[in-house]
Amino acid sequence: MKLIKKTNRNFILILLGVIPLAIILLFFSLTYYMADEVDEKLRVDELRIVEQLKTNPEFISIYPVIEVEEIQSAENIEEGIKDVLVYDPIEKEEEPFRELISVKEVNRKIYLIKVRHSTIESKDFMIAIILSMGVILLLIFLLLLVFNNRLSLKLWKPFYNNIDELRTFSFTSTDHLDLKDSDIDEFQDLKHSLELLTEQLHKDYKTLKEFTENASHEIQTPLSIISMNLDEVLQEEHSKENYDKLYACYQSVQRLSKLNQKLLLLAKIDNQQFNDVSEIEFNSLIKEKSEELEQLIEQKDLNVNIVEEGKLRVEMDSILANVLVINLLSNAIKHSLSGSNINIIITGSYFSISNPTEIAIDEKQVFERFKKGNDADSSTGLGLSIVKRIVDLSNMEIEVTNKQGDFKISVKK
Repeated sequence: MKLIKKTNRNFILILLGVIPLAIILLFFSLTYYMADEVDEKLRVDELRIVEQLKTNPEFISIYPVIEVEEIQSAENIEEGIKDVLVYDPIEKEEEPFRELISVKEVNRKIYLIKVRHSTIESKDFMIAIILSMGVILLLIFLLLLVFNNRLSLKLWKPFYNNIDELRTFSFTSTDHLDLKDSDIDEFQDLKHSLELLTEQLHKDYKTLKEFTENASHEIQTPLSIISMNLDEVLQEEHSKENYDKLYACYQSVQRLSKLNQKLLLLAKIDNQQFNDVSEIEFNSLIKEKSEELEQLIEQKDLNVNIVEEGKLRVEMDSILANVLVINLLSNAIKHSLSGSNINIIITGSYFSISNPTEIAIDEKQVFERFKKGNDADSSTGLGLSIVKRIVDLSNMEIEVTNKQGDFKISVKK
């Protein structure tokens, strides 16, 4: 989840809790203050009635708002203010009232005074206020949400710009990391830290690249000299025992030379040194490499069947495309049974190479470095590791199946 979405979600959750709480507090506050206001009016009306009784003992009651009754005794009369339901003859139904009951002695007469005030209007007014406040709070909530979202986008814009810049940054490029400045101290600290980090990583990458190339070159030169001298020595007369020993040394040197070359290739692939991207047509490339390997194919009496169901074109480095096809074809030739068929299918979205084999190959470990189907095999065990790295680097997919002795590799764009 993006940070701004998480921030907005938390903001919404907080407001969803605050708004109902505010409405509840408003409800009880209005209820209290309106009841207090009505009680005050009832007491004022009571005082006016008492003053009126002093001058006019025959005070006329106005039911159900005012009731004045002369009584003999104030016993068993509960004075005070309370909420009651009173039948209203005009409305012809019971309605809620706030009622004040009091007993007053005026001119040596005892009067029971009941003053009432309808609470319907007060409740309607209170509901209207609460609804209005609810709508206002909802509008404020929406405005705050929009404002918070836009403000967050503006505040985080330098951060997202720098993230986009980091995504496109490559150690193989000579361009320096171009991060945007910000007026936020934390973002500026992050910018400076990233600049220092990438600068150091760029230096480390350059050092590692130079070391890999130099080390490979320094190793390859003496290996070539040893191989050449051993080749000359093998041309001379030797006893069978000495010849076998010399030939074993020669094979080991050859294998070490191949291993060094492939490790260098892997290092270059990992360091993303192949960036000459162009459109590669695999139909013609596979045919071309099959012809180059014709001698190896004939040695094992193999038949290569190529079925074209479409043109496969992929944007990738041409050197890597050549290495990819050569390694896959070489692997198929090496592990195929003599006199069998190698079947190649090419479509507009993938190509596959399948061959019969007697070697048990673990599909999960086939791309591991130095993993070989046969421990006695003289190969380096890096061929399919190189294939996997090329496929990943070129944003393609590779799939391996090994069913009933039929080994199949499919590469999809």
